[in-house]
Amino acid sequence: MKILIADDEPLARERLKSLCEELHDYTVVAEARHGKQVLDLIPEHQPDIILLDIRMPGMDGMEAAQHIARLDTPPAIIFTTAYDQYAIDAFDNHAVGYLLKPIKKEKLLDSLNAASKLSRAQLQSIQDEDANIKAPLYISARIKGNIQLIPVDSIRYFQAGQKYVSVGFFENNIASEVLIEESLKSLEQALSHAFIRVHRNALIAECYITGLDKDKDGAHWLCMQDMQHKLEVSRRHLAEVRKIIKDKTL
Repeated sequence: MKILIADDEPLARERLKSLCEELHDYTVVAEARHGKQVLDLIPEHQPDIILLDIRMPGMDGMEAAQHIARLDTPPAIIFTTAYDQYAIDAFDNHAVGYLLKPIKKEKLLDSLNAASKLSRAQLQSIQDEDANIKAPLYISARIKGNIQLIPVDSIRYFQAGQKYVSVGFFENNIASEVLIEESLKSLEQALSHAFIRVHRNALIAECYITGLDKDKDGAHWLCMQDMQHKLEVSRRHLAEVRKIIKDKTL
């Protein structure tokens, strides 16, 4: 069984690696310092199990787990954490594997033997329970079986269709769009600090609003920085959008 260790502390990674090397049938194939690096290493090393620290700089363990769960064949995840009763209760409630630091060899072996893949529903339930989980830094889209990470600060809008949500973003001087399976409601909850609803089917990054056009039929269309695509603004949200544009010009 191949193991990937993720922890921002070198000594913690070294201790876990040393413990794993004492166990039969388990091999450490890679180490990561943060969640983004975990996702970069998975395609190359194809780990069976990830020992995933919860609190790491940048993309933390909980966000990384959400992206990992979208893979066609995700590895099993065992969270590692210092004592945090709130998080532990959440994990217990949803049968999610975890290890408390400092990690002991016997507990590690038990957890590795019992490791199982986590469902997106389990992870979402934990995230809903834990008010301390920070807003995601990335949105993930599944492209040909792999995960494409889109930085949240590059995203201009989310627009819901019949089955999927379109993500419009601007990266490397290119305007692009991909489809994701998230609901607009869950995105609005997770990203309420940066995005506002402008229509029942659309969210937009407030900081990228540049103007408002009105067509001959009286409909209002929102203009966004770096994007030719425009989003319709419903009458319900028109006053809020106008206020945002006015405040930007002051």
